[in-house]
Order: sequence, then C-alpha cells, then structure tokens
Amino acid sequence: MTPFGVGCWNYLFDSQPPAAVTPELLDSNDSRMQQVFFAGGRLYGALDSAVNLPGGQQAGIAYYAIRPYAQHGSVIGIVENEGKIGVAGNNVNYPAMAVRPDGTGVIAFTLVGADHYPSAAYVRLGPNGHQGPVRVAAAGKGPADGFTGYEAYNPGTSNARWGDYGAAVVDGDDVWIASEYIAQTCSLATYVSAPFGSCGGTRVTLGNWGTRISRLRP
Repeated sequence: MTPFGVGCWNYLFDSQPPAAVTPELLDSNDSRMQQVFFAGGRLYGALDSAVNLPGGQQAGIAYYAIRPYAQHGSVIGIVENEGKIGVAGNNVNYPAMAVRPDGTGVIAFTLVGADHYPSAAYVRLGPNGHQGPVRVAAAGKGPADGFTGYEAYNPGTSNARWGDYGAAVVDGDDVWIASEYIAQTCSLATYVSAPFGSCGGTRVTLGNWGTRISRLRP
C-alpha cells in the first residue's frame, strides 16, 4: 500500500512487474581505458580495477604514466609511474585524468558506497603519483534511482548502468573535471505531484543521475 493506492507500479506499468529482490547497485565498468591524456612527453591513463583494502575488496582505479619513444621504426612505451586508488568500505569508478606539463594534475571519478551516495570526487596527481586523500567535489544527495537497476526493466540483474564515462581537461593552470553523481532526492509524494516524475524539476521520470563539472587548481 502507498498513500496513492496499491503499488506505485500502477504509475508506470499495465500489470504488476516482478518485485526487486536486491537494492540497486552501480556498474563499476570493466577494464577498458576510457581516456588517455598526453602531457610532458608522457601518456596518462586510468581504468577501473579491483583493489584489496582493509575490510575486503572494493571497486577501485588503476592509473599509469607511460613515456613513449621511437626505436627502430617501432613505438616503445616505458611505465614511469603507476598506482591504485581505493577507499575502504566504498567504491570509486569511471576515472578520467588530466595532467599539466609539469606532471601535476587531477584524477576524477565517482565515489559511492556505505558512506557516500554517488558523489563526484577526485585526487590530486603529482610527478610521483597521486597525493593526499580522496576529496569530494559534490556530495551525492540520495541513492541512484534509474530504470536500468530495476528487475522490471532489466531482468536478471540489479546492476544499474552508471555514467559510462568521466572527463577531464587542462585549461591553463586549471583542470576541469566532470563526473556522474546524484544531485537530488525526493519522496514518493513529491515524485507523483505535478509535473509527474520530475520531483520539482530535479530529475527525469526514469533516472536521477547528473553530471558535476568542477574547476580545480592542482
């Protein structure tokens, strides 16, 4: 029962769909590298990877700095720097890097887990690897509520499609980053009020993710 009748499924379906058996989870992507950045004679890239942390394995990020050079008609790459990023009890995913010629930059990503609704976050990058703690550019305000994470729309899985990308670019001394996060939350009463499914114009009916764009000085 809801304040508006038996089952909120009545708003979106002609017949009652299967009930969800688990909370919606976010897809942490596979091991494809989403973005490569060239600066100071190095190629920088990051990808999603499992990381072992206190308390267990979490979704994390692996990153690399590779110096390419030509040798006998071929291109050779030497790994000059590499590392992993993880947060105990939480997950980080969909990374993007942007680096200035001096080797300083930013790795942007989404932070989500037991302590964080899906949030836009980042770490600073120095010539010798990432520096300092994970920082939140914009904290998530609520859980993901997209149609791909529900059994009725995505039979056989509770993993919701998430973002598919992050972005980062250098602009002079600054770095602009873009990461997916959840910028709103609302109650069922707000969801069904006019205009239906928009929660006061803060979301669309079948999804509530957003993109956070931030300017940083490494």
